[in-house]
Amino acid sequence: MSDVSPARALGIDFGTSNSTVGWHRPGSESLIALEDGKITLPSVVFFNIEERRPVYGRLALHEYLEGYEGRLMRSLKSLLGSKLIKHDTSVLGSALPFKDLLGMFIGELKKRAEAAAGREFDQVVLGRPVFFVDEDPAADQEAEDTLAEVARKLGFKDVSFQYEPIAAAFDYESGISREELVLIVDIGGGTSDFTLIRLSPERHQVAERQSDILATGGVHIGGTDFDKQLSL
Repeated sequence: MSDVSPARALGIDFGTSNSTVGWHRPGSESLIALEDGKITLPSVVFFNIEERRPVYGRLALHEYLEGYEGRLMRSLKSLLGSKLIKHDTSVLGSALPFKDLLGMFIGELKKRAEAAAGREFDQVVLGRPVFFVDEDPAADQEAEDTLAEVARKLGFKDVSFQYEPIAAAFDYESGISREELVLIVDIGGGTSDFTLIRLSPERHQVAERQSDILATGGVHIGGTDFDKQLSL
């Protein structure tokens, strides 16, 4: 990809609390507005029983708070790496696999991004935490595989991943003037990640940066856990 060409891939940050979508275009903002001109879409689905339809994001929260009868589902990302992902849930009187629930929300992100971009995407870069699951490499890999499977089912032929704290580090690197040793702290809704990385303007265009990543770690604790403890 040249510096004057738009990226072929769509970037999706599917978050526990909020999600964003980006598309790199020279001279334009990368993040795409997803709802009411805002670049975030709350990771929420509300199944409206009265109208027999799913709604997403802020509208989902609005209908739930207005008292519409239905089922509100939040923190969808927390399904990844859990045993629930292999099971179904009851929605609008029917059994819905949890994988399909993830597909519905990520598919909505794809649809809104394509409508805003005026084009379709068959390549995607998905953000992921350092660890979906603590101290269980097999479950962590299964979580990534599940997300990749969902993406391919939605029509993405080329699926790749980027660690969320690494993406944040590279964004920070674009604005520095000298080499720095940086600790990236990413406290999300479901996970908290910590990355120690060496950054510099000279290294910004280098494709392979593995040697600059000095340490990574994460725990399956985030803002949702705080909310739960506060509520209960």
